[in-house]
Amino acid sequence: MAEKVTTTGGFITAANVLTFSRLILLPVVIIGIVTHQGYVTVAGMVVILATDLLDGRVARRLHQAGGFGKTLDSTVDFVLIYSLFIAFYAAGRLDSYQFAILYLAMLTILTLQFAGIASGSKEAATTALGKLTGALQYGYLLFLVTREVIRPTPAVDVLNTAFFGVLALAIAVNSGLCVARVYSSVSGAKSR
Repeated sequence: MAEKVTTTGGFITAANVLTFSRLILLPVVIIGIVTHQGYVTVAGMVVILATDLLDGRVARRLHQAGGFGKTLDSTVDFVLIYSLFIAFYAAGRLDSYQFAILYLAMLTILTLQFAGIASGSKEAATTALGKLTGALQYGYLLFLVTREVIRPTPAVDVLNTAFFGVLALAIAVNSGLCVARVYSSVSGAKSR
């Protein structure tokens, strides 16, 4: 028989502290990027990744899973990912076209969320490729962090181009799905 899990939605929980710690570590990683201190960048990201992997598990284990924690986790991830992409761009380690594509992804996510709020939805708006696109963004961010401490080679450059190409394709398709979803919700609201 499955064990029934009760959840608490309190603000200060062990899981939420782990989640929030990622925001506290964000300036450490940004300083590492901007000052070309690759090992500081990598060390900060290792701790950030560890807390990202642990917070949900801790919440479930301690019966602290709830809506607030999930919202906090996704909000912190959003801020973290796009702040670091901006830092890489400002430090000259992302090309303008790459930053423009990543910025499109950010605008897509925000548009979906605002459309969901406007329609009165209590759930976060998503698309079929949303989670995959987010995972690819996180993966590419980790790749960029890794490049801070490895020697540049033609193979790394090819891998960078291929990885970013897959990410850009996912962003383009996801953005198209976002436009279709927003258009559908606007059209549906007008016909009511």
